[in-house]
Amino acid sequence: MNSVSELQRRRAVNLIWNAARNYSFVPDFKAYDAEGNADVYWNSIIGAVRRHYEYPKIEAIFASFQQYEDGDEYESLLWLGLENAVYRKELAERPVLSSLREDYARRFLQEYGGGPLDDFHLYDCMAAGHFMRALGQEPRLSAYDKKLLDELEFSPELDTDAIVQRAQELFQRWFQIKTAQHKADRGFRLFGLKRQSGGKKGRFRKFGIGFADHPRHAYSGDEELLRQEDAPATKLTAAELRAFITGKYGMPMLSEQESMELERKLCTGNHTNCHLHITKGVPGKEKIRNAFEALRKDQERRQHDANRRYYQEHLAENRSSIARLAAKIQNSILLYLQPSELRADAGQLDGSRVWRAAKLQDGSVFKRTEQGNMGDLSVDILLDASTSQETRQARVATQGYIIAEALTRCGIPCRVMSFCSMTGYTILRVFRDYGEARANEKIFEYVSNGCNRDGLAVRTVHELMNSSPYEHKVLILLSDVKPHDAVRIPSEDSGEYTPYEQEAGVRDTAAEVRRARADGIAVVCVFTGEEKDVPNARLVYAKDFTKIPSVDLLADAVGTLLQNQIRNL
Repeated sequence: MNSVSELQRRRAVNLIWNAARNYSFVPDFKAYDAEGNADVYWNSIIGAVRRHYEYPKIEAIFASFQQYEDGDEYESLLWLGLENAVYRKELAERPVLSSLREDYARRFLQEYGGGPLDDFHLYDCMAAGHFMRALGQEPRLSAYDKKLLDELEFSPELDTDAIVQRAQELFQRWFQIKTAQHKADRGFRLFGLKRQSGGKKGRFRKFGIGFADHPRHAYSGDEELLRQEDAPATKLTAAELRAFITGKYGMPMLSEQESMELERKLCTGNHTNCHLHITKGVPGKEKIRNAFEALRKDQERRQHDANRRYYQEHLAENRSSIARLAAKIQNSILLYLQPSELRADAGQLDGSRVWRAAKLQDGSVFKRTEQGNMGDLSVDILLDASTSQETRQARVATQGYIIAEALTRCGIPCRVMSFCSMTGYTILRVFRDYGEARANEKIFEYVSNGCNRDGLAVRTVHELMNSSPYEHKVLILLSDVKPHDAVRIPSEDSGEYTPYEQEAGVRDTAAEVRRARADGIAVVCVFTGEEKDVPNARLVYAKDFTKIPSVDLLADAVGTLLQNQIRNL
């Protein structure tokens, strides 16, 4: 967009004041076209929003977006919804808006180019579909994008509180962000169309790329259909849902038959109506189908880069942590591997036992020295990848990498996975398996999203560890111990359902940890959460958890946990 002159700034303000019928405020949004001229239509809409709604409540939502990297994208989407509502409110008194809107719609679609939608930003897709509707055309959108557009186009019948509620629900459900009502001083901000360098063929772009997830779903009884919670009915078949999960997280490691057998065994009791998806993140052959997938792929790439950048920015201390942790583990192994004398049928004659050969026909009258063997020890590392970890993704990835790298240096087989849940599926992403000593770099592909059904994740990893060839097993979880999932816990007696969160989720997770321990698996936790959730960690893991305020303390804390477990072996 060309630079904006002071004259055009004043004109934009006057257009907004005129539509608002109020000249006592300083507009926080102003609209300009690609040439830097004040846009008559959009500035009229901005002013009309001030006139028809309690703007401080709307402003609080805009302010809340600023804590997110993709805040500009969310702002733009919210303005699209407000435009739909306020245009219809204003039309009776200002019929000229009809021609202004049509003119803007044509200009937008002409700049947009009318090409395929799957490689454009989400706002571009939503705005194109919206203004196609304004011109009486059918939007060329995917089913997912069309559903979002339907919910985004707010009705003119909604008052301020209803719009705020709808916006909060929409951004929580589709984007998994919270629109907390607090204000922020954002200074001067343009609401204008901008070109973004590097776009395909230089096409028209809105603000920066954002991240979107498919809306959460819950099961609708015995039917092979799903419906959105607290939203207009949108049903996906079981096959469509599996395809969505595969497209989002990667191809499954198990065949469909193997997955069904595993679900029949594990998705019972508290986890009835749940599904499992175990993957290495290998993408399928299908092309990107909608704006959600394009946005997600871009956001994930950015997070991978951020994880690696964080590790490199703290390279010296991270390398020191790896070395210290490896030394602690090695010392424990050497202690465990102290030579021990064993009775044997051959070796050095034990004079104190010779009599047993004659009197008791016991041939074990020899002794030999044997080193212990740690080759039967394995460690699984499970990273909590729920949205609650969003602000500490790079740190969690670095912690997982440090532990895995230290174990690798000690020659201990380890497997590193993450877990989250979405649309009834608990997803386990395998970054590296036991025999993949050179695959630790994959851990930097850790990305948080979705919910977390901790109990089912622990139950599934427990099952996977039981099928491994190792005798001694340790499971390390990096988690904030805040289980929360959309699929509720069914009651066997009353037929009622309990939300999988807070006390119910913590109790379920604690039960699964106890089952794993009873089966011989040592389970420990590196607590990544907040101080208020420490009681949850204590309830689930008893004394076998540690809270690490900074990465440089990781080696000592985790080293102590592992030393205790190796000693117990």
